[in-house]
Amino acid sequence: MGSPDDQASLFPNEPEHNGLQAPALWLVEPGPESDVVVSSRMRLARNIDGFRFKARFADGEGERLEVYLRGVLHEVDPSLTYHSLNDLSNNEREALFERHLVSHEHVVDEQSRGVAFSADGTTSVMVNEEDHLRLQVFAPGFDLQSLEQKINALDDSLAEHVTFAFDERFGFRTSCPTNTGTGLRVSVMLHLPALAFRQPEGKGGSGAERDIVRMHNAAQQLGLTVRGLFGESSRAEGDFFQISNQITLGKNQAKTVEDVSALTEMVVDWERRNREAFQQEHEVQLDDLVWRAWALLTSARKISSTEALGHLSALRLGLHQKIIDKVDVGTIQRLMVTLRPGHLQLREQCDLPADARDEVRARLIRDTLLGSTPPD
Repeated sequence: MGSPDDQASLFPNEPEHNGLQAPALWLVEPGPESDVVVSSRMRLARNIDGFRFKARFADGEGERLEVYLRGVLHEVDPSLTYHSLNDLSNNEREALFERHLVSHEHVVDEQSRGVAFSADGTTSVMVNEEDHLRLQVFAPGFDLQSLEQKINALDDSLAEHVTFAFDERFGFRTSCPTNTGTGLRVSVMLHLPALAFRQPEGKGGSGAERDIVRMHNAAQQLGLTVRGLFGESSRAEGDFFQISNQITLGKNQAKTVEDVSALTEMVVDWERRNREAFQQEHEVQLDDLVWRAWALLTSARKISSTEALGHLSALRLGLHQKIIDKVDVGTIQRLMVTLRPGHLQLREQCDLPADARDEVRARLIRDTLLGSTPPD
């Protein structure tokens, strides 16, 4: 497993796009129901028997465990690239977070920790995050079935090399009680501009407003939660939301997948119906929203990440509603990642103040959109 000598070694074997290596394929490739469902993810929390939980590590225990697990991961899958996070720069760690390969907590921690990930970004294993191991697999669109097979295979392979901390009554033992049991988190990332949209003053309550309340209520009834783009504690920037389970104890894996799938299918239907209704009732307003987004993104000289995500959300909606065809969805979703601070600063090979980042971001977006060629 390679060492992080430079940016190229951090993200190996990925194609370049405008001088910057492309983000994970699970984010930029099409998948089932991808007009609404951007991606699917499954994550397992596991701890190694014979080691203390991370919060109770003795001196040097975290370092010993990282070295041990690094070797195990290499035996299980030599194709995974491993990096100790303490050896990476702040921008490299931030870029890993922006690609969803590590959590925010993993980025800011100072203990011995690492991550192993596949070249296409569809597999990631965090070492010494909250638990000893956090296994993650990703897929474009709505594809929980293939992910369940993939994460079970990875879990089984690891179990042949290590003994997991397990209790016959409670299941897999984890640092946080909310993960005890299966240790499984299932999530889908959705683009919900129609459900998130609010009618102008004087129009009255919309169907979209009612449906987004129904989404939150249905999630609560199923023991699920609705969060923002980066999961727990994050906001729904750019109308991107995550649906995931909250309960792992007392609910088996199949039931968890079934509940997340059921709510996702309902939300996809609500979003599509609201998109069609809005386009029929407010066609000029929707066209104006999409084309204003294109005009601003292709001409702005400074733009924040929040504003850029909002306009990229409008472009994505415009593509799927056949309002605009000047760009493809993969390019939009690639920009959603590469416009963020860690990627911008890796691209420029230096730290940038906020104003300078806004200028670099605007230039990156202009160059990408004006230079992009949609697929045939």
